[in-house]
Amino acid sequence: MGYKSREVRKKVAKVKYYLPDQRKTSRATMYIFFGILTFILVFFPFYGINLRYQVGFVFSKIFDTIGMISLMVGGAMTLISFLSVFTGRSVNTKYLIGGILLLWVGCWCTGAVLDLFGLSFGDSTSSGQGGYH
Repeated sequence: MGYKSREVRKKVAKVKYYLPDQRKTSRATMYIFFGILTFILVFFPFYGINLRYQVGFVFSKIFDTIGMISLMVGGAMTLISFLSVFTGRSVNTKYLIGGILLLWVGCWCTGAVLDLFGLSFGDSTSSGQGGYH
């Protein structure tokens, strides 16, 4: 019995528990921190303005792509919901509202103006910013 109890004690002693307050920073974290700090101190003062325009260009392409996809999917959903009237089915309001919302998001991302049944999407005067004259 004594032999087994020592073996059990060894196994229990080898178990390590993770406590949330005990955090160890690794060397890789410190290298990443110093790399970011070096980038900010050395690269950014000389090339920061060009970097700003390059990042802006990348984000504008991302938003244009999201906007075009939203316009296509929203247009298809709106068209399907309106064509369902001619096939004898009732209008699915979920598709209609979802399509109109996607059209609005697409117009907002791309800057396009879309006129749908007298409602202008993407126009600066229709978004409530026209003001009171």
